[in-house]
Amino acid sequence: MSALVARWLALPPNLRGILWVALSGLLFALLNVFTLIPAQHLNPFVMAFLRYFFGALILLPVVFRLGLYRSLHTNRLGLHVSRGAIHTAGMMLWFVALPLTTLAEITALGFTGPIFVTIGAALFLAEDVRLRRWIAVIVGFAGAMIIIRPGFGEIHLGVICILVSTPIFSASNLISKALARTDSANTIVIWQNIVIVICAAPVAIWFWQTPGWVDLLWFVAAGLAGTLGHVCQQRGYQLADITLLQPIGFLSLIWNTLLGYFLFFQQPDVWTFVGAAVIFASALYISHREAVRRARIKSTPSQPAP
Repeated sequence: MSALVARWLALPPNLRGILWVALSGLLFALLNVFTLIPAQHLNPFVMAFLRYFFGALILLPVVFRLGLYRSLHTNRLGLHVSRGAIHTAGMMLWFVALPLTTLAEITALGFTGPIFVTIGAALFLAEDVRLRRWIAVIVGFAGAMIIIRPGFGEIHLGVICILVSTPIFSASNLISKALARTDSANTIVIWQNIVIVICAAPVAIWFWQTPGWVDLLWFVAAGLAGTLGHVCQQRGYQLADITLLQPIGFLSLIWNTLLGYFLFFQQPDVWTFVGAAVIFASALYISHREAVRRARIKSTPSQPAP
């Protein structure tokens, strides 16, 4: 075992980050499968609560092993709480969309995340977004329109919820990347589960439906897959730049399409893949331009004080 660990640690950090994120994508695809089955009859808000409640239970052995202080100690509690509250809103919308949309569509529309990040940076952070990035944003929206095809297909509630939840998840991912600079992956995921359970509990109680024993087994599996997926994702964020990891997200479309097809007989049409490719190309270019911008900022010498 020690030899395997040594060989793993000998790999370049960027490669290890890529492998961690690739594994997280597969685990999140399994999470989709495990939650799609009870989503056919359970309230989505109850599901959001149960998914993270069981995720929190699965983390208890980690808390006992590390100790309560090491597990929860952070100097950025406000950022953890903000991220958990934001992620709760996105997760509830996502669970509303889950039984209404194919897994391939959910994944493809999720690629619009960097597009919303660019718009948010321009509107709320007063960031200087140049013409080429705005063109990439327009191209990305064109890709989303290819998938949705307004006027040719029905724009149902599931699609709307995914489009609204995507910028919310993008904000959560940006905050988690910032937290990864100072806090461990375990601490970030533990706080995420605690805050989401607290935020989701009142809404779940209001819409409560008692799940069956089989449903609980699916949520145990979902909690395990989702928690491990977040831990893998955070480890990837700690090892590699998020721009480098962006292309790995495209693997999620493959996992979700295959699982949706073979397990639930979901058959996404060719326009889903065409639109996904357009969105992904746009997101990749936006990520590249962001990396160039950051490199220029780092290389610019600071001006001496007068």
